Amino acid sequence: MKKKKESTTSNKIADSLREEINYGTMIPGDKIIEREIAEKYKASHIPVREALRILEGEGYVIHRKFAGYTVREVNPEEMMELYNIMKFLTNQLLTRAIPRYSEITYYQLKSITEEMEQTTDTDKSIDLLMQFAEVIFFPAGLNYTFNLSKQFLKRNIPILQGVIRNNYKGSIPVGHFKSFIELCQKHEIDQAVKFALEQYDKVTKIFVAYMSDVKKASAKAKVYV
Repeated sequence: MKKKKESTTSNKIADSLREEINYGTMIPGDKIIEREIAEKYKASHIPVREALRILEGEGYVIHRKFAGYTVREVNPEEMMELYNIMKFLTNQLLTRAIPRYSEITYYQLKSITEEMEQTTDTDKSIDLLMQFAEVIFFPAGLNYTFNLSKQFLKRNIPILQGVIRNNYKGSIPVGHFKSFIELCQKHEIDQAVKFALEQYDKVTKIFVAYMSDVKKASAKAKVYV
């Protein structure tokens, strides 16, 4: 019984740390102090270590002997591999989901798009983008694939924050969202999927360019330290 309780505590701690990493509260390279985590969650070191092992297995943190755990840095090359996987998932989800869209779906998508157009708050824009993704993917009925896509999107939140803040001043351009909705409403499923994937490729290039710039800036800063 005690082991089950510790496992539950570990999962809760892992969930909380994962969210902190996803939303940029903890950034790549940050050192994770087990004692501080244990004090924060009023837990023993056993569930804290188990939580960190969970995150290490998911690729969120890295452990080095004698140095402990740090938030893992993801390089552009690795991210490209993940983007290719996400593109495949997107194709699978949209092909199945679009024919199942209802009037409620379109109402939700248009409402989210209108809010996107009005906000200049980066975090709000990200929240709306996540909502939009959930609405377009969920009707597919592929729960495992849907949850994988959600985890991938969350993993990209720090990059999204940087791109939206630096490239778009906090506000996401909504033209392609509106075009996608229009194609779906016309029941042009193949065209809608193709359009979404083309936009995905464009966004991927922006993300990779941003990550490369950040990596170069970080390397340059280390030279002058």
